[in-house]
Amino acid sequence: MSFYMSTLQTCPYLPEQEELLVLSDPRAVLESVEYDQLLQKGFRRNGPVAYRPMCPQCDACISVRIPVDHFQPDRGQKRTWARNQDLSLRVARPYRDAQHARLFADYQRLRHPDGGMDQESDRLYAEMMADTSAVDSRLLIFEKADEPFAVALVDQVDCGLSAVYTFYRTDLAKRGLGIFAILSQIEWARKQGFSHLYLGYWVAESPKMDYKRRFSPLEGFIAGEWRPLSTHI
Repeated sequence: MSFYMSTLQTCPYLPEQEELLVLSDPRAVLESVEYDQLLQKGFRRNGPVAYRPMCPQCDACISVRIPVDHFQPDRGQKRTWARNQDLSLRVARPYRDAQHARLFADYQRLRHPDGGMDQESDRLYAEMMADTSAVDSRLLIFEKADEPFAVALVDQVDCGLSAVYTFYRTDLAKRGLGIFAILSQIEWARKQGFSHLYLGYWVAESPKMDYKRRFSPLEGFIAGEWRPLSTHI
């Protein structure tokens, strides 16, 4: 597989930094076996492209994962889990849905205003559901009376379950739907026999990423190997 370097651009997590990414060849089909290997090396997936930060003056982005058999929820997470037991889980292969598209657009408008994604939500949603990679993906749909409250797109590979993107109703803050979606992915990964849930990148200095450190134990890909993150948090 061939790889390319992106151009330098403003970091979405630390605006005073510049971001440089290593990208897989967008013309090649990203196979499950290839992505399994890349995920274990700290890469993530965006549509048909695998990527990993390789910024010249910053190493703040740490790929993190949860060993699901060892995860123990804290009191707040237990309350969030209990609060959302009225929602049912439906699992499906990725598909386009008008209700999901509206939920995605509302989420982008309210959670990421002026970030660019809110202006292109229709296109981004369509591309996400029409992914051209060969990675085995699923939608975890949390709903009540056929109304979607949260949708999580996940990848299934040999090394574990990878959380690609989650969007949810932002008008129900007390439910903690983002946290609930992760807790549900941990439980679903455990039931499916996956050893880890990959959560993407964690940046210690970014308030947007702070919720990830609450999931314990948490492992990070540091200096070429996976190790406990307890000494870095």
